[in-house]
Amino acid sequence: MHSDQPSPALVLPIILIGLIVAVTLAVYGAGSLARNGVRRTDLGVRLRSGAALAGAAAALMYVWGAVHLVRDETMTNQACRDAVPAAQAAHLSGVDVSLLPVRLNCYVTEGGSYAAAVPGYVNPALLGLALTAVVLGVFAALESERRARDDFAKREIS
Repeated sequence: MHSDQPSPALVLPIILIGLIVAVTLAVYGAGSLARNGVRRTDLGVRLRSGAALAGAAAALMYVWGAVHLVRDETMTNQACRDAVPAAQAAHLSGVDVSLLPVRLNCYVTEGGSYAAAVPGYVNPALLGLALTAVVLGVFAALESERRARDDFAKREIS
């Protein structure tokens, strides 16, 4: 079976960087909310904190998927045999790894491919969390712009 295994020298730094990003975003998001309390914090700070926390969760989800790619050849072969139907397990022809979306594809000689090793919920959850972070970040920027415009208008009047 032809194997396109991810190099641990590539995957392990990605995991480490993902963990650093997740912790940094989580500390920023939680710290911003805790500084004044959630109820006393203005909308812009809540939106930025929510974006940071959603980004942290997305980074952790990516790391969780990448952890499943750290396998030796025996573990990869076993994951492929578990993923394909029993009748096609003897016809495995290759493995393909993708880091975005996080995926380990097992190919059979008849031309089909089967996802293996990475849990099926990882990529949809990663997409949802990343989109949530982006949307909250955009709303935070719009709120900051609105607040600056209102402050400028108040100074013009007085």
